[in-house]
Amino acid sequence: MKKKLLTSRNKHPILKSSGKIELFSASKLQRSLKRTGLRPKYCKQISKEVAQKIKPGASTRDIFKHTIKLIHKKSPIAATHYSLKKSLLELGPTGYEFEYFVSKYFNAIGYTTYVGIILQGEFVRHEVDIVASKPNFQAYVECKFHNNSGRKNDIKTALYVKARWEDLKNGPDGKYLREFFIVSNTDFTQDAITYAKGVGLKLLGVNTPAEESFLDKIKKYKLYPITSLKRLKKSYCQELLLKKVVLCADLLEEKELLLKIGMSEQEIKAVFNDIHRMLEDNR
Repeated sequence: MKKKLLTSRNKHPILKSSGKIELFSASKLQRSLKRTGLRPKYCKQISKEVAQKIKPGASTRDIFKHTIKLIHKKSPIAATHYSLKKSLLELGPTGYEFEYFVSKYFNAIGYTTYVGIILQGEFVRHEVDIVASKPNFQAYVECKFHNNSGRKNDIKTALYVKARWEDLKNGPDGKYLREFFIVSNTDFTQDAITYAKGVGLKLLGVNTPAEESFLDKIKKYKLYPITSLKRLKKSYCQELLLKKVVLCADLLEEKELLLKIGMSEQEIKAVFNDIHRMLEDNR
C-alpha cells in the first residue's frame, strides 16, 4: 500500500526555496509574524487563515504572497518587516548594492566606512569589501550577497575569510585591524556558525547572531532598503541603486534625482508618505 502524504490542516507538504520539501507549520508562521511586531491576535488570525487556504505542494513563495497581503491589511510597517528578507534579495544583481547597504549599517553604529579598498597583507594584496573605522580600530567586512534565499553560507566561506584575516592582520595595512565580519542576506550553516565563534569571526545574517540577527538590527535602526517600497517601480529602483541610493531614509533627500529619472510629483509624494510611515513605525 502506498503511503499517503500528510495533508491534514497545518501538515501540508510545501516546497522551500532550497528545493527541499517540508511540512507546513502554522506555529512556525505565527512565530515569524510575531517578529514583525504585529499584534498577537493578528498573528493568530493570519496564521490560521493561511493554514486553511494553502494546498499540498504549495511553495514558500505562494505562502509568502498570501501572507503578505493579509499582513498589509493590518499594518504596512509589519508587512515591511515580514518582507525584509525578500527586499534584501532584491538588492542586486551584482552584490555592490548590498555592499553599500551594509556600509550604511556600520555608519549607523558609529563607524566611518570605505567600500572596495585594496589592502596589503603579509604576502598578497586583498580587496576588502568594506573597511569600517574608528580611532585606532578597524573592522574589515566581507559581504556575501545571494539572489536565492535558499543559498546558505557554509564552512568554506568562513575558512576562506579567516585565512584572509590572518594575512591582512600581519601585513603593513593591518595595524588597527581588530575584527573581521562576514555579512550576508541569507543564512549561515551551523558548521560556519560554530567555526566562526571558535576563531572570533563575526557573522551577520538572517539567522545570526542568534540573539539579534542582521534583520533585527536593520529593523532596530530603521535601515530599510529602497527595495522595501512597494510603490517604487523596479525601473526607478534600479536607477537609484546604480547611483548608490540604497536607504529609504536617504531617498527623502533625493527629490531632484527622482524627478530627473522620470518620477512625477504625485508618485514622489506617495513614496515619501510611505517612507514617513515606515520611519515613524506606528503599528
